[in-house]
Amino acid sequence: MGQEIEIQIPWLRYDVTLPLIQGRVKIEGVRLVPSRAAPGGTVLAPDSPLRRGDFGLVDLNMANWLPAMEAGWDLIGLPVFPKRKHLYTYLFCRADAGIETPKDIEGRRVLGAITSSAVATWLRALLEGCHGVDLDSITWVSPREQWPVHGTRWKVEAFAPKKDIVDVLLDGDADATLLDISDRRLFERLENDARFRRVLPDYLGAARRVTLPGGGYLPVHMLAMSRRLDRAHPELAGKLVAAFEQAKTLAYEDILDDRSGYGVIDLRERFIAQMRDWGDPFPYGLKANRATLDAFTARSFEYGTIARAPEYREVFAASTLES
Repeated sequence: MGQEIEIQIPWLRYDVTLPLIQGRVKIEGVRLVPSRAAPGGTVLAPDSPLRRGDFGLVDLNMANWLPAMEAGWDLIGLPVFPKRKHLYTYLFCRADAGIETPKDIEGRRVLGAITSSAVATWLRALLEGCHGVDLDSITWVSPREQWPVHGTRWKVEAFAPKKDIVDVLLDGDADATLLDISDRRLFERLENDARFRRVLPDYLGAARRVTLPGGGYLPVHMLAMSRRLDRAHPELAGKLVAAFEQAKTLAYEDILDDRSGYGVIDLRERFIAQMRDWGDPFPYGLKANRATLDAFTARSFEYGTIARAPEYREVFAASTLES
């Protein structure tokens, strides 16, 4: 690649990416610069640097990936998925709402954005595909929409008061929620307050029974890079994917190395059991994720977050297409 290029990357806190932040993974001709000020990929302002391609790498909520590219934003996807979740974790309802099973959500008011949330996209797919829920019967109470919603399938009520999820449920504005929850205190209230309950109390067991491609541990974030950078250095994306793969391998070795200390008791043994039961829970590359990505793209089109389903060569960097 000639002269070394400098690329700003977000301060990725995931254990599978930490070796990159620590500088333990080297890329020939590239110097990665971790930054806490790098652009975020969850809430995207209209003047975001991602629109102009004025960034290096971004940790992108997958729900923003296809709509942003369709809108002409100057970014391109990398098949690196450092954040996956058991989605049933986020499916709560008010305890007095009479919701005992997922089917009972039909005809109710449910808090959840149509666009901008991979958790909401996947949960709709799970409710519809695994539990036979009629999504069209639900009134979706939407706190925000970052992207246009194509088509007229959904009954949506705009909702932007200064309330958190707890108050929205308690005040009767919605009967259930499938929003992502990152606030620890909100999680504690929903899990420990008798006024709320999970729609699927055995949410981890239910996740293991999911029949959607990819199972119940589905990607919600992915890495994307500046398309301007990809045009200038078309081989770079492939090198970055290889570097993230190497970082993940080092992270796994760290967990298995008993010279390290962790806050999770018996983490090493849990990790060994997890690999035995699941295989690699964080597969990268297009080949290992094709079925999951096909499902996500199809649902994004079906749910109106994109106007058409693109081909991989349109939304992934060219040097990653054989990964």
